Amino acid sequence: MNRLLVVVMVFAGLLTGCANIPDRTPPKVVLDAPGPQERQVRKPTPDLDPLSLVQEFVFRAGTPDAARTYLTDEAKQHWPRNPERLTILQDGIKTPPAPVQENQLVPGADAQEKVVLLTATQIGRLIADRAFYPLVQPVEYRIVVRRQPDGQWRISTPPDVLVIEQTKFDAAYRRVNLQFFDPEQRVMVSDPRYVEIEPSEGIEGRVMRLLLAGPSDSLKGAVRSQLEGVDLRTNVVRENDGAVLINLTQVDKSIEDRQRMAAQIVKSVSEVTTSPLRLNTEGRELVPQHGDWRQADVGSYDVLANPKPDLLGLVVAGRTIRSMRDGKPIEGPAGAGAYDIVSAAQSLDGSQLAVVHRTPKGMGLRIGKINADLPDIDLPPAATLTRPTWLLGDANGGGEVWTVLDGTVVVRAVRTSQGTWEDLSVDASELTADGGTITQLRLSRDGVRVAAVVNGEVKVASVVRTNDAVAIRLPRTLQGGKVKEVISVDWLNKVALIVATEVNTMPVASLPIDGLTVNPYNSSTLTLPVTAITAAPSRPAIVTDGSGMWSTQEAGKVWQAHQHSQGPGSQPFFPG
Repeated sequence: MNRLLVVVMVFAGLLTGCANIPDRTPPKVVLDAPGPQERQVRKPTPDLDPLSLVQEFVFRAGTPDAARTYLTDEAKQHWPRNPERLTILQDGIKTPPAPVQENQLVPGADAQEKVVLLTATQIGRLIADRAFYPLVQPVEYRIVVRRQPDGQWRISTPPDVLVIEQTKFDAAYRRVNLQFFDPEQRVMVSDPRYVEIEPSEGIEGRVMRLLLAGPSDSLKGAVRSQLEGVDLRTNVVRENDGAVLINLTQVDKSIEDRQRMAAQIVKSVSEVTTSPLRLNTEGRELVPQHGDWRQADVGSYDVLANPKPDLLGLVVAGRTIRSMRDGKPIEGPAGAGAYDIVSAAQSLDGSQLAVVHRTPKGMGLRIGKINADLPDIDLPPAATLTRPTWLLGDANGGGEVWTVLDGTVVVRAVRTSQGTWEDLSVDASELTADGGTITQLRLSRDGVRVAAVVNGEVKVASVVRTNDAVAIRLPRTLQGGKVKEVISVDWLNKVALIVATEVNTMPVASLPIDGLTVNPYNSSTLTLPVTAITAAPSRPAIVTDGSGMWSTQEAGKVWQAHQHSQGPGSQPFFPG
C-alpha cells in the first residue's frame, strides 16, 4: 500500500448533498400535476489532478447523475451496478500528508493512469427496501483514474457502490417507522425505514409506496399487513384544502380490516406530515363516513404491548421478589423466600410471575399467579437458565414464557387450555450459529422480535411462527466491535434497546433496533461494573451497579439513586 497513491477521504467535508437517490417507482395512474423539475448537473472542475478529481467524485457519489460526469464514457455505462443500495461510512476519517499522496505512483502503471485507494469503516448499508442493514467492517475501494485525450483526468474504475458518510446520511434521510401487525393482529409493529428528505414535496408518497411494498426482509413471515395486494390508484397529492389525498385501488375488505388499513397508513405517513390524510379507494372513502384522518382517529393497538401504568416494577433481592414501589417483599411464596430465586419476569398485565430458581439438580423454572404458589415447569436439567421473558398475552393474561437452557437451547413454556404449562422448543439455530452462546434473551413486548446477547454482542432477530413451530430468524449484530462485552439487554421501547456492558468507557448505552447508531449514557455517578439493567416505555431506565440501584430518564442525565434500592447484586425488572 505504501507504493500506491493513497487517499483516505475526509467524508465530513465531501459528501454534503450526496444522498438524493431518485424515486423510481411511481404509480401507474397519475393525477394531472406538473412533473419534477430537472436537476442541474454540475460538471467536474476543469484541470483537476487525480486526487482532487476523486475528492469531488466522492462529494457527489450519492447522486448518480452528477457522479457520472467524473467517469470515462465506458465507465458511465455500468455505474453504479446497484443504484438502490447505499453504503454508509463512519465519520472522522483522516487524510495522509499531501507529499505522500503526490509522490506515490502505481508500480508499473502508465503515466496516464493512477490508482487511488479509499479506505474507511463501513457501519452498514441502506438496501433496496430502504431498511438499514448493519455490517461494521473496514472497506477499501480501488479507484483507477485515467487521463483523457483532452488532458482531463476521469475515473475509469469507480467504486461499484454509492457511498455516504453517516452525518451526511443523517442530514439527507429521515427515519420513518412503518407500521404492520403481529400475526394475530393484536398490536402494531414498527419497521424502521429511511426516506430522502428532499425533495420535500412528495415525501408522503415515498412513505406510502414503501408501506404498500410490505415489511422489510428482516420481518417477512413475522408480521401481517392489511395492505397486501393493494396499490395506489393515483399519486399521493396535496389537495387545495391542505389534506393529503391517498387514493387506493379497489379494496374488498370488511369495515374492521379497512380500519386496520387506515391505522397502518395513518401511523406511518403521519411521521412525515401533520396534515390530515384523505383515505380513498377508487375515489370513495376507504372507511364509510370517515374521509379525513389524523393520528387521534386511529384506535389504540398498543394496550396489550405496554405494561399497565400502575406496575412500577419488581426486583430480585436476597433470593426473594420485592416491589420497586416501596421496597417491600411481594405477597405470596415468591416474596416470602419459598424459592431460591435467581431471576424473574412479570407478565405484561402484572398478574403472573415466572422465576428461575436454584434446585439440587441445577436451575429450574416456575410460573404462576404472582401472589400464589408457582408450579414447577418440567424442563430438561440445566446448569443455567437465562432471565425469563413473557410474550404479550390476551384478556386472560400472559400465556407464553421463554428462557435459554445452558446458553444454546431456547425453550418456551406455553399455557394449555387446561391451565397447565407445556414446554416446547424454539428453532434458534441461526442465533447460535458458529458456536454462539446466548447469555440474555428478551422478547419484544409486541412479540415479533427478540433481542439477545450472544458471545457478548447484541443481536436482534425476528420471531417467525408457522403452524405450531416457532423459529428465530435473520439475526443481525448491532454495532459489532463497538458495543461489546454486553452483560444485559432490555427493550427501551418498540424501536430501541438499552444495554449494560463491562466496558468502562461505555457501561450503558441505547441502540435503535436496526443498529444504525449507538448512544452512550452518562456514567459519572455509577460505581462500575454495572451488573443488571431494565427498561420499559414511559418508565426510567434502572441499573444495578457496585453500590445499588440507580435510575435515569435520559441518556445525558446523571443517574439518581433509586428510592428503594436493594443494594449490589439486585436484579430489577419491569413487566415483559
